[in-house]
Amino acid sequence: MSEDQKKKNEQEGNATEAPRRPAWRPQDADREAYRYETKRRIQHYSVPPQTIFRPAKPVPTIRDDSYKRVAVYARVSTKSKEQVSSIENQTKYYTEKIAKTPNWELAEIYSDEGKSGTSKKWRPQFKKMLEDAANNNFDLIVCASVSRFARRITTLIEEVRLLSTTNPSHPVGVYFETEDLYTLDPNIRERLHMQGLFAEWESGNKSRRMILSYDQRICTGQFPLSDLLGLRHTLEGGFVIEENEAITVKYIFLGTLCGKTAEEIADVLTEKQRPTLRGRTEWTPQMVKAIMENERRWGDLEVRKRVVIDYTEKTTAKNDGIRGGAFVPGYHKGIVTPEIARAAHMMRASRYKFGSVPDVYVIDEGALKGFVSISPTWRGIDNQAFQDISRQVYEEEEFEALQHEANVLHGKEHSNVISMSLNEYRVAPGVMFMSRSDPQLTFSSKALRLNKVCRERLGQQRYVEFLYHPILEVIAVRSCYATNPNAVLWDDSKSALQLCSSAFSGAVYDKLDWMKQYKFRFRGVTRVRGGERIIFFFLDEPQILVGKAKDKIDAMDATGSTTKFIPYKESDRAEEDQAAISAIAYPELWREKFGVSYEIKQKRNGVLDAVSVQDISNRGRKVINPFIGVIPSQEELEAEVEQLYASM
Repeated sequence: MSEDQKKKNEQEGNATEAPRRPAWRPQDADREAYRYETKRRIQHYSVPPQTIFRPAKPVPTIRDDSYKRVAVYARVSTKSKEQVSSIENQTKYYTEKIAKTPNWELAEIYSDEGKSGTSKKWRPQFKKMLEDAANNNFDLIVCASVSRFARRITTLIEEVRLLSTTNPSHPVGVYFETEDLYTLDPNIRERLHMQGLFAEWESGNKSRRMILSYDQRICTGQFPLSDLLGLRHTLEGGFVIEENEAITVKYIFLGTLCGKTAEEIADVLTEKQRPTLRGRTEWTPQMVKAIMENERRWGDLEVRKRVVIDYTEKTTAKNDGIRGGAFVPGYHKGIVTPEIARAAHMMRASRYKFGSVPDVYVIDEGALKGFVSISPTWRGIDNQAFQDISRQVYEEEEFEALQHEANVLHGKEHSNVISMSLNEYRVAPGVMFMSRSDPQLTFSSKALRLNKVCRERLGQQRYVEFLYHPILEVIAVRSCYATNPNAVLWDDSKSALQLCSSAFSGAVYDKLDWMKQYKFRFRGVTRVRGGERIIFFFLDEPQILVGKAKDKIDAMDATGSTTKFIPYKESDRAEEDQAAISAIAYPELWREKFGVSYEIKQKRNGVLDAVSVQDISNRGRKVINPFIGVIPSQEELEAEVEQLYASM
């Protein structure tokens, strides 16, 4: 192709292409063009002559001359004399103010007395006012200040918003006189938020001041007191008994000691129209129990038992070291004695069924001398109390000999009779060969359990009695009759017997220094004498149940588990790899010296063999109950209850 032809083709092709944009254009060219077009359009635009303009309403103000139905909200946080006068003054002031304002008409006054402003949950009048506002019952709410309306900014903003937007054609405004704020004014939004923050800060600051004041009063012995049923606090910081109300309190305690249930006592008080501190005459079992649980009724004083952990929601919790407190035993004269109170608590906790205070019996002779008859459900007992009870049947020298004998049986001392060689000879404890066919006692820090084999060994008796020797560290279980004061009903012969035993378990755990996170299982040794049956459990030969594998533990016996030795006493506590510990373990002491000494076994067998039919059937003698102390006889208690009933 010739050069001329090529040029001709190129020219024809270029003629069909779109014209190219300049390679460079000013950066603001488009913006300048848009501005020019906008100005030109506005300059040449004219308003249509038929246009009708509608001006906006004037900005709402509290001082305009429009007719308003006005509601008033007043609140005080306490029911003190000063606060009561404050709410009365508010009511009178706003009634007169509204009457003097020509275009205002009073719709209703809502007042919450003794209510906190941190939440609307406990302010019934406040909630009623909001409901009435939604129903268009008024046009305006007048309140003395933002803090009287709400002390939480979230509550303030939310309720103000709902009042103005729930019904857009009829918004309800709130006027806070102290701050001169009218919530329908669109220009006060920021000021309203600031005032809400100030009110919430002041509420928190008030809570902190009260906590500090409480701390200071406790440290200086100026304990905060309040009136109770039967007690009135004095300006000097004490209590005096209100005699008429004290009749109700005494009847509750003494009626409990005479076997009356909380339900029965509540029915009597309701029948007699006995008023509470607030004048209520309908009683419930819970109210009766609450009267019994307050330590001030028997003369003690516990200060700051509960504390507020969230002042906005008034959430409280038991003061378990959260803040400082104080306990003052014998602070004032009680309506009942501490002994009466302890006895009533024991009666209620034990669910005692014979209508009298549980007596304490100790076997005073024979092979079972020093064993205490107990009810595992007792409360208010400890290790020292059990030792004091057992010691009452021993002479001083006899008791010292018993302690030496106990130390020998527990391997803490050697006997002077049997040779040292016998002491060094050791035998495996029976608990290491325990199987399901053996009687078993399982202890936890809150309960104890006998397997159903125990009942079979006791001759299928429906009632059993627990005996405990705190020096020898032995628990015995024997059959008994229903009339036994400490009889425990074993109703279902096909199941194990399980009892709540927090106090008794706690006493045993303290005596033996056991770690409370472990359970302990013991193998029983049965003795039958002339038809009388008893099972002994030696607490120094434990099988230790470790970890949370309860189902696995219940399904296994000692022969099927991997042998593991661990420290199990609080004084020997060591960091353990819990994941590496088997479900069942034994005392670490047995690792080096396997089992117990032959000497101990011989002495223990001698004790068991010496048990006679008279020993098993010996019910013991009644002793002073150290759990309670000295109280009137049952006849005296019943006579006083009758007098109280007649005087109501």
